[in-house]
Amino acid sequence: MRELTLDKLPKRVLRRLDMETAFKASRCVLAAEKLLVFRTLDSRKMSARDVSRRTGINPTYCEPFLDFLVFLGLLRKQRGLYGNTPLATRHFIRGRSIDWTRLWPPECIRDYEALTVLEDVITGRQTWREITGKTRKPDYELAQEDRQWARDFTYALYDLYRPNADLLAAHLDLSRYHTLLDVGGGSGVMSFALVRAFPHLTACILDFPFVCDAANEIIRKERLTRRVKTLAGDMNKGLPSGFDVIMFWNIGYVEPGVIAMAYERLPEGGMIVRDCSVPSRSRAGSPSAFLHKYLAVRPKQESKDSMIESIQASGFRSIRYRRLSSSIGLIVGFKGKARR
Repeated sequence: MRELTLDKLPKRVLRRLDMETAFKASRCVLAAEKLLVFRTLDSRKMSARDVSRRTGINPTYCEPFLDFLVFLGLLRKQRGLYGNTPLATRHFIRGRSIDWTRLWPPECIRDYEALTVLEDVITGRQTWREITGKTRKPDYELAQEDRQWARDFTYALYDLYRPNADLLAAHLDLSRYHTLLDVGGGSGVMSFALVRAFPHLTACILDFPFVCDAANEIIRKERLTRRVKTLAGDMNKGLPSGFDVIMFWNIGYVEPGVIAMAYERLPEGGMIVRDCSVPSRSRAGSPSAFLHKYLAVRPKQESKDSMIESIQASGFRSIRYRRLSSSIGLIVGFKGKARR
């Protein structure tokens, strides 16, 4: 998926964007995406009045709002008609699915709301939730309760992680294994790449019912119904047997008891697979580390070392770590000796 980083904006825009204006501009871009402005103008030109009618933007604000997007280089205005620039088309239409458009802007906007009380939080003893009175359920709860959210989330991550899936398939050797359990596998995007790389391999995605419904749609579109199945369930309540590889990929923290359960379910020579964040080589902390701590919308995260310790404590041996990219690492472990 294409990310609209600041360096992609026209130089004339960058020269006029100070830190304060950049923050406000990013908020306006999120609003435009949430209100489907770029999709409304996809391959067509419209007046501000027509955009207002199609998107629900108040006519009082519509024209100056669209003009701000013109200033940013995302819209073009000719004779009172607005249209997308190639930059907007590349990043907001071709670069992401409608599912991502529905899901991500509201998520970012909630983060912005939390950051409005930043000074009060970091100088006091209350969280942003306690100060604002607003709540934000973790993804795993939303996935169980909200069918539409679960579908959007599943499809959005399907688009986002396809490059990572190809990377995993290029570096994980499953030539001696036949059955994969993809725990919390969501859309199945990682499994798709693996079964295509290893024609003898079949996979099963274990996830919540609403997620499995969306995954089954994607499996049919990928024409993999014979090789990839879904199983509705919760990893914290049990893992099925009958698999010689169990994978936990991009699902955050996994309880040690679940790792121990994976060890019990695997046959001799079976493999566990986990992703991890690559430790930073910089002495400075990353922005994401602070924001994760501050926003705290996901279960606690694990370091590479803590993951390896958890896997080892469950009985796995010959544990190996491999860096796949600047941000993603691969950990594998074996029940007994690795298959040869």
